[in-house]
Amino acid sequence: MSRTGIGGVELTGTDELLESGKVKLPLMVYRPETNARVPAVVICSGGQGTGMFEVMEWIGSSLRRAGIFAVTISFRGPSPEFDAEDASLAADWLASQKNVDPNRIAILGISRGANAALRAAALDSRFKLVVTFGAVTNFLQMLGGLALYAPARHKMLVNWLGDPQINRDFYERVQATSFADRIKCPLLMVHGQHDMHAPPEQSIWMCEAIKKGGNQNVQLQTVPMMGHYGDVIPNSYGFDQLSEIVVPYIQQRL
Repeated sequence: MSRTGIGGVELTGTDELLESGKVKLPLMVYRPETNARVPAVVICSGGQGTGMFEVMEWIGSSLRRAGIFAVTISFRGPSPEFDAEDASLAADWLASQKNVDPNRIAILGISRGANAALRAAALDSRFKLVVTFGAVTNFLQMLGGLALYAPARHKMLVNWLGDPQINRDFYERVQATSFADRIKCPLLMVHGQHDMHAPPEQSIWMCEAIKKGGNQNVQLQTVPMMGHYGDVIPNSYGFDQLSEIVVPYIQQRL
């Protein structure tokens, strides 16, 4: 049963709750109408909170229409420290669903969620492929650039993650570039050419690092005129365009 979410977005999945010990993660679940065992995707959204289901409705509903079981997760807290662990908890949950093939689980994320997806894929071999959009992969590099380019945004991110000079170890623990040589599954990185929040270089450099680590099964696709939120110049959104890139990639490889 659908419901109206923030901003008037119609959420077409079902609200469920993942519980593991003291950790409780709200989920938005997209079940295809089939009794067969199907592939599944863990979806991770971005932001500095715990994630918004509304931001990922476009891909959750698209995957369900393609016959793929999808679940958008919430993170346990604003800090990205445990994002990868939360993604693995979602894989546990998916593997317990009777119509999910536990050997065909992928992970997809945007922005912070893309960083989480990359880290999770490095740490959990159950994820058979990764797809990202607008990935933030190197917080330290980003903060260094923002200090001159956008001081107000730099301050906002420092308030979120802490001072990179003092907390460098934390940054290195939570940024995907630290895990590049451990990602061995197929990877598609999609990035808006006009993304000024997380510039395309965040994906370009990540792809280069993964290939240097020995994984050549990596693809990078930049989308002209698109920004960080799927916005397309001059005045539209490109979620259908993104779905046409992402969904076939998952269908063909999972």
